[in-house]
Amino acid sequence: MSVFNTIFWDWNGTLLDDVDECIDIINVSLKKRSLTTIDREEYLEKFTFPIKKYYENIGFDFTRESYEAAGQEYIDAYGTRMFECRLHNGVRNTLDRFRSTGTRQFVLSALYDQALHQCISHFRLSGYFDKVRGLSDSYAHSKVELGCNLIKECGCDKNSAIMVGDTLHDFDTAVAMGIPCVLIAAGHNSKKRLQASGAPVFDSIEEFACSFDRLPDLLKR
Repeated sequence: MSVFNTIFWDWNGTLLDDVDECIDIINVSLKKRSLTTIDREEYLEKFTFPIKKYYENIGFDFTRESYEAAGQEYIDAYGTRMFECRLHNGVRNTLDRFRSTGTRQFVLSALYDQALHQCISHFRLSGYFDKVRGLSDSYAHSKVELGCNLIKECGCDKNSAIMVGDTLHDFDTAVAMGIPCVLIAAGHNSKKRLQASGAPVFDSIEEFACSFDRLPDLLKR
């Protein structure tokens, strides 16, 4: 049996499969500025936090326009596309499994809090989570502070809590929270980048769930 009884889930890319939609949206913005569009492989290598740095990595020039304007363009487009996304395979069954064992589940996301709640409600997942926390603005600077505040708020034992995400930012957030992290290579960063963190990396939510009881041993490696 696993020693972990509390899970902090990332949302975008971890539970919600929205990578293709995100690539489509950013490519529209790149075309609008006569910049080179990106494919999935390049996206997985360049997507990072803070988002402003990612934008600069793919060609945006914030000496010619404001980051806030470019960010709002993306936010508006995502707001019309997020309900077109689907959950990753096995998400509902996995959440059911952990709920049945009394595992506490939280969502910690860099998505704007209002949009996050709307999206989770749309997929009828609200009842699985003790608390859902997103950022107070739409520009996705970092969720480190949010995570540190949430773990204090929930009052859990850090030795029995774990973060599950799909980006290096999730790993950094977990480190700041003082808890271990596992990463799912089905979201916004490539498997190679995730493996460089040293955290256990799984190919899917289902693989993570099947390995849950072995996590203490995997985290020691």
